[in-house]
Amino acid sequence: MYALDSRSMGPLDCFVQKITESGDFIFEIRGAAAGFCPLDEKAAARIKVKANKVSRAQQRTSGKQHHVPVIFNKGVFEAVSPPKELMQGDAILFHPSDPDLPSFSVVGRMGKTEFSSTELRDQTVFSHPFGLPGKYHWADANGSGVGGVIVVENEPATGKEGAERAMQRMAEGVLVHIIGDKVKPQELHIATGQTVFFAVEQTDGITITDVTLLGRGKKAR
Repeated sequence: MYALDSRSMGPLDCFVQKITESGDFIFEIRGAAAGFCPLDEKAAARIKVKANKVSRAQQRTSGKQHHVPVIFNKGVFEAVSPPKELMQGDAILFHPSDPDLPSFSVVGRMGKTEFSSTELRDQTVFSHPFGLPGKYHWADANGSGVGGVIVVENEPATGKEGAERAMQRMAEGVLVHIIGDKVKPQELHIATGQTVFFAVEQTDGITITDVTLLGRGKKAR
């Protein structure tokens, strides 16, 4: 399995951005190594965002989610059939269309607000499936001190009922909620194959990164 690192979106990772500003939603999809480079607005895709008259609080819990597959075509990352128009309060989910897709990142802005899968800021989600058992310590590579632990355990799958229960649990996503420097839960126990959704709000730009990639700790086992 590929490493836990929101700076480098793997073949089963997803990135979701809530549309909080009206005007233009501008984005680029790039190779992971170029994720920290400034946005090239001339080359970026552009979607019009209509203003929503409902309150900000209502926008946080409403709106449509638009799925945008990502492909790699002749050396270039592309978004497949992105929406032509968005409503303030909608969300866009970027996901790989191919398990062999190279690692990628998403950067952009909406109105004056910048966003990036390499630096998760506000009303954004990064998801990652855990395919191997072990204890995974994660941290913010930018040094904010935010971090936590994911404990992945094999689900007993004896007999038909056990196998069905294991498959059902694998299909259930689990949430880690990050608001500023607060992480809930700090330690999470899941079954092998489950996906964790890291929902991020009100940060200055954090990453979800396995500490072994930062030269700290031991690999999960």
